[in-house]
Amino acid sequence: MAQMAKVTINWSGFPGGPGYTNLYFRDFTGTGAIDQAIVDGAVSKVDAWLAVWRVSLPNSVLTGVDATVEAIEETTGELQSFYTATPAAAAVGTGGTAYSSPSGAVVSWYTSTVRNGRRIRGRSFMVPLSTTAYEADGTITAAKITSWNTASATLIASGSVSDLGVWARPTTPGGTDGEWALVTSYRIPDMAAILTSRRN
Repeated sequence: MAQMAKVTINWSGFPGGPGYTNLYFRDFTGTGAIDQAIVDGAVSKVDAWLAVWRVSLPNSVLTGVDATVEAIEETTGELQSFYTATPAAAAVGTGGTAYSSPSGAVVSWYTSTVRNGRRIRGRSFMVPLSTTAYEADGTITAAKITSWNTASATLIASGSVSDLGVWARPTTPGGTDGEWALVTSYRIPDMAAILTSRRN
């Protein structure tokens, strides 16, 4: 049985907030146990990824990586221990003041793992975005898509101490069939995404 490091991005400063985004990392080539190096590597990756998004977030929206990282057993979702990291300081966006609270972008994470006849995949909603991220027709600007693609490719780059994955939760309460799957690709559609809950 292997552990995952759950890295959390905290969001606040907008109607419907606060909220959070969870990302799950493992050293899948090693013992399966989380250690400080894996935690630090994961937090560093998320800090760098988030910094690229901040230039598209409204000036009132505060985001930051939580210093507490949970080590979770992947098959059950059981919390096993905590680690303390030193993330970059939380910061507000620099994209301007105007925005729509429930709309932004979505990153779809894809894996090569099949469970119960379905491909394991996940999504991260980056909401809200400032109006400067959009074209006049409501799609997202090409320059933004390019910068987010570059940052996301770095985030999912495998072979480092900490690799991003998607966690498929146990299918039943108290179940033991949860599974972490390595992210192998991603997609950021050129369209606005609507987030109905801040828990993603």
